[in-house]
Amino acid sequence: MKKVSLIIMLGIAVAALAAISPSITWKTTLLDLGEVKAGISQDIAFEFTNNGDQPLTILEAKGSCGCTNVKFPKEAISPGETASITATFLSKKEGVFKKNIKIKTSSSEEYTYLFFKGEVVL
Repeated sequence: MKKVSLIIMLGIAVAALAAISPSITWKTTLLDLGEVKAGISQDIAFEFTNNGDQPLTILEAKGSCGCTNVKFPKEAISPGETASITATFLSKKEGVFKKNIKIKTSSSEEYTYLFFKGEVVL
């Protein structure tokens, strides 16, 4: 009986913590840049909102290659607040591409991947 009570209490505690966690909602996770001129920087932005009850922190944001320079807010995002992950993409190689930005936040143990695609033309 004591084990059952303990399991129930642990379940309630986990559910309560999940209810007050930060929660992130992305406006989009895929951007189509279309044709991009080779050697010319292309700025991109992924907008998100903290829909949780606690501040949200971006812990990590990395581009999938050296052609993508990523910037993210270092300060916590308050509940209800909107912010952006921004990046500058620069490629000199002609052709179709699909790149990603790997994001780690305080709202989840898992990574989120943001994608952008297009075609580099000369």
